[in-house]
Amino acid sequence: MSASTLRAVRPRGAARREALLEAALRIVAEVGTDAVTHRRVAEVAGLPLASTTYWFDSKEHLLTAALELAADRDVARLQALVAELADEADPLAVAVAAILDPLDESLQASRRSLVATYALMLEAARRPALQAVARRWTDAYLDGLGQLFEVAGSKHSRADAQLLLSAADGLLIGQLASGDATDLRPRLRRLAVTLVASP
Repeated sequence: MSASTLRAVRPRGAARREALLEAALRIVAEVGTDAVTHRRVAEVAGLPLASTTYWFDSKEHLLTAALELAADRDVARLQALVAELADEADPLAVAVAAILDPLDESLQASRRSLVATYALMLEAARRPALQAVARRWTDAYLDGLGQLFEVAGSKHSRADAQLLLSAADGLLIGQLASGDATDLRPRLRRLAVTLVASP
């Protein structure tokens, strides 16, 4: 195969792989991780089963890659937001926005993304392969939010970032479970201000 042919094939292959991972995330959000199979993912993606088995040799590989895709996208968004807004007058508002901004997308899409994320994070408790991705994703948030807390004058920037992120996760899971759509920004910003003010 010539180099030009290889260049032409690669984007198609990468696009197929991404479509399969998007399908896996959709299945996780709609039915749960137990429903993820190579056959089901291929059906939802509208691709032949051979595509799934070509890219992913096991269910664990498929789930890990799906979590990696979600993490990579979100970390890139987070880093861009922190870099763009780190000099804003209210770094704590930016910290809250960094967590909640994805919810400003269409309600259905953001809800599906959150459900898939939390389901895969919980699955990491049973699947060690997912744990490294979950840790990397969390660490990226703690680094980004920690920078913002530091700018705001926090004496315990990383610990404060962890508390804010944990509170947000708890509140968001509660909203998903109850169907509540209350804007969490005022509550989370109040918590952030309290954390910065604590000795």
